Amino acid sequence: MKNPFISNTPSSSPIKPKTKSGTRVRKPDNASSSSHSSVHSSPVRRPRSNNGGFTDRYLPKRTDMDLKSVISLGSSSLPNFLPSNSDDQIEYRREQEAHETFDAILKNEIFGEKLSNNPIEPEDSIERIKSTPSAPYYEPTTPPSSHHAIDRDSLLSPTQSPANPRRLTYDHHQKPSSSTTRGASLLTYSEKRASRPSTASLIQNQYSSSTSPVRPDSKRLLLLPTKKTRQIAKIPYRVLDAPSLADDFYYDLVDWSSTDILAVALGKSIFLTDNKNNEVAQLSSTDDEYTSLSWVGAGSHLAVGQLDGLVKIFDIEKKKCIRTIPGHIDRVACLSWNNHVLSSGSRDRRILHRDVRTPEPCFEELHTHTQEVCGLKWNTEENKLASGGNDNMVFVYDGTSRDPCMKLSEHTAAVKAIAWSPHRRGILATGGGTADKRLKIWNVRTATKMHDVDTSSQICNMVWSKNTNEIVTSHGFSKYNLTLWDGNTLDPIAVLKGHSFRVLHMTLSADGTTIVSGAGDETLRYWKLFEKTKPQVQPASALLSAFNQLR
Repeated sequence: MKNPFISNTPSSSPIKPKTKSGTRVRKPDNASSSSHSSVHSSPVRRPRSNNGGFTDRYLPKRTDMDLKSVISLGSSSLPNFLPSNSDDQIEYRREQEAHETFDAILKNEIFGEKLSNNPIEPEDSIERIKSTPSAPYYEPTTPPSSHHAIDRDSLLSPTQSPANPRRLTYDHHQKPSSSTTRGASLLTYSEKRASRPSTASLIQNQYSSSTSPVRPDSKRLLLLPTKKTRQIAKIPYRVLDAPSLADDFYYDLVDWSSTDILAVALGKSIFLTDNKNNEVAQLSSTDDEYTSLSWVGAGSHLAVGQLDGLVKIFDIEKKKCIRTIPGHIDRVACLSWNNHVLSSGSRDRRILHRDVRTPEPCFEELHTHTQEVCGLKWNTEENKLASGGNDNMVFVYDGTSRDPCMKLSEHTAAVKAIAWSPHRRGILATGGGTADKRLKIWNVRTATKMHDVDTSSQICNMVWSKNTNEIVTSHGFSKYNLTLWDGNTLDPIAVLKGHSFRVLHMTLSADGTTIVSGAGDETLRYWKLFEKTKPQVQPASALLSAFNQLR
């Protein structure tokens, strides 16, 4: 059998036959054309065709498409440089600002006042260019024809009007010599200085020269101070070890009081950290596990839920338990205060309302959820309560009423992350678990959904900033990070990475500037994300103060 690899191997170049005297056989001039196409024939150099009329180079012609490409620069629309699924959009916003500046200067240098319908103030053509809807030369839907011809000279040399001509030439400046041109000034020799000049000074010197061909309005735009962008630290400024911090989705073990004390439940013990002096003290210990904790609004008492269903209230000044409240028959997964009312949700599917001023263990019992209640948040200003459960349901209650006033059933996983907006009335944010991964914002007053975004990860906890309209979510499977969202559009602003396990616990500082996150990697991380709010100006008169109180 013949080897296919050998038969497919190309043979070496054929050797032309020779005569007996050693000279090569010359083929006749009238050889057939088939002989030239034969394999054994030598390659023949074909003469260069001159069908197009070009011999040594290609000279392009200006066509209608070229004009359309040039005139399209006059359009003020820019592509979207902010992808919605970006991990960090601050850098993209900076890039977008740079693109907008470049686009404005390019159009100003090429077209000048041609892009403006009101050529009265030529020095402000940059602002008019930014607001120009489209190029004024021709309508894009109508192709240029013979009676709509475009003047190439007027396109490349923009002028304002015959009464006030203006061209990108040296008419208004002294024409530079060969030794004072921009290129020559950059390459000339200069003595070494002790300090290196800054970039701003170099730009200032470059455009302050009278020989600069850049238009004055473009100079002003380039020399404007850059906009100060927000700086967000991507790494925590403090990391604390938290041994025995439970890695359980249904636990809520970190909370920050209004008196700047952080409470953390580690296994069977509770520790308090005073952030003013960084002192750490143990509050209590138990034979059972702690599953949730929540500070009262004044910061004087701490409510703690346990695995056995008991709820304990601790006096912080006395550092002892002043009351133990029964009622649940299984672990207490979430707690929330509304002045003197303490609400608790449990794995026994019930929500109990307790008045801590009375001796009764509870005065109202809710049975709306069919599985464990894992999320519970009061809106104290509007006296509304939101609850989320392992049954993928979210209910909103008016006060302590037994029947909910709103029912949300769009999530497809457990809803533990719940937050009320401190900036707008009746706005609620909810986040789903592993099978859902969606962050939703609702208007409770109108019973409508405002925003819905896929976070691509399990949402374990959520905090709405008091200082800015932004939301911080902590994630589990499978990103293990924190994400900062714009509360108006739900665009991601920044992603904070550092934890190596699910970020289950999260709380906000008293001044609203710092987020503390706790994860299954047994660490607590402090993130400085927000600035302090400026103090509000007090009313100038008592009458105005009384009027504001009436409103």
